[in-house]
Amino acid sequence: MNLNLVDQLTLLALDDEKGNFVADSFSFAYGLAGAIILELSLQNKIEIREKKIEVNSHKTCGDLLLDHFMDQIRNSKKKRDIQSWVQIIGDKLSFVQEETVKKLIGDGILRKKEEKILWVFSNDKYPTINAKPENELRKRLNDILLNDRKLDLKESMLISLIDMCSLNKEVFGKEGAKEYEKKIKAIIENAKLSSEVGKAVQEIHDALMMVIVMMLTTTTIINN
Repeated sequence: MNLNLVDQLTLLALDDEKGNFVADSFSFAYGLAGAIILELSLQNKIEIREKKIEVNSHKTCGDLLLDHFMDQIRNSKKKRDIQSWVQIIGDKLSFVQEETVKKLIGDGILRKKEEKILWVFSNDKYPTINAKPENELRKRLNDILLNDRKLDLKESMLISLIDMCSLNKEVFGKEGAKEYEKKIKAIIENAKLSSEVGKAVQEIHDALMMVIVMMLTTTTIINN
């Protein structure tokens, strides 16, 4: 089953049994925004030109959520930088989660468990019914860090997103997150790409990481 970065990050951020999101909603909103932008760049749909994101292809992604934001970028009245698109997409957290969960339910990975608070307010959960895709993903990520296995571009970006959303303990366990801390930082900082497409994606990845870290840090300082 071919899961994109948005699908993968969503699965890792969900409690398999309870079906609720364990990630902090603020950092997760930016993380999902980052996942969408990175996935579009991996598919060679966008690139950075003069610090602005521009459409690189008019072909559809074949994914409702990705195509939705591709249309927004394509039809935007003005060209915007990465920070602007992170904020725009991040503000649509509920929509992104809803569409991604709907897709994963359709793929037979999750199910919807309807709950009510005080018999009025909906508090739906999404427990896992097919754990194989996520288990294989977790095994692959742990194998990368435990055995120093060579990783591909998509795996490198997913590890960056996991770290950004403070999901290291959830994915690697408390002890594993501490043990792998230096390796995780090295993967994020030292990912090197060779192809021309890879360089374009790397540019987006590096800019995106800087922007999201800055936004998270700024908001934390303001809230304190």
